Amino acid sequence: MKIKLIGCHSTMNEVKALKNDGLMDCEFLDFNYHALPAELHKKIQEIIDASQDYDLIVLTYGRCSNTLVDLVSPAVPMLIPTTHDCIGLLMGSNARYLELFCKNTRTYFFSQGWLDYGRTPYDEYLEYVEKYGEKKAGKIIQALYGHYNKAMLIKSVGMEMPDSYYGKLQKIADFFGWEIEEMEGDAGLLNALVRGEKLEDVVFIEPGQPVTLKHFAEGEPT
Repeated sequence: MKIKLIGCHSTMNEVKALKNDGLMDCEFLDFNYHALPAELHKKIQEIIDASQDYDLIVLTYGRCSNTLVDLVSPAVPMLIPTTHDCIGLLMGSNARYLELFCKNTRTYFFSQGWLDYGRTPYDEYLEYVEKYGEKKAGKIIQALYGHYNKAMLIKSVGMEMPDSYYGKLQKIADFFGWEIEEMEGDAGLLNALVRGEKLEDVVFIEPGQPVTLKHFAEGEPT
């Protein structure tokens, strides 16, 4: 089966570690698209339209500000995860994410891809300093991230986590006064997507059928 995978840089490291190069073509989009959901939606639809010679199209984007809603593949079925975003995907399920989130709603999650390609809260602060100065930047960043108290690092199974990542995370945590914890990720859900398999938290979208909010609410194959 010839598969086309469309995903975010935030999960690129994990996908490359899991995928079979002979069975799948991958296209990863810039993390900064997350700040522009409408543009991201448009870009993904363009890639889907240009990928109608595949047997299956796989998306590793979750709901992500409803970016996937109304996407349509005219002739090729799609598989999508029903996770809220890439954090649930890297944890292996929505249920696991919600369980940890409910234990401490003040936790900010990081992953290897997030630290490599994402716009971290500290990066955001530096951008505001350049634009508004330190005083105003401090107020903005406090309003956005002041309620967090913990940085949780998701370690992807089977992937090395070099010291440089811990250094990046420590710098962020020191700036915000957060404690740091680590947790093991779960590659089961992402592995199912990469292999084109149906699983709980994976939805099969028939050709010509638009993605709807109901797909994310159900969270199971249709």
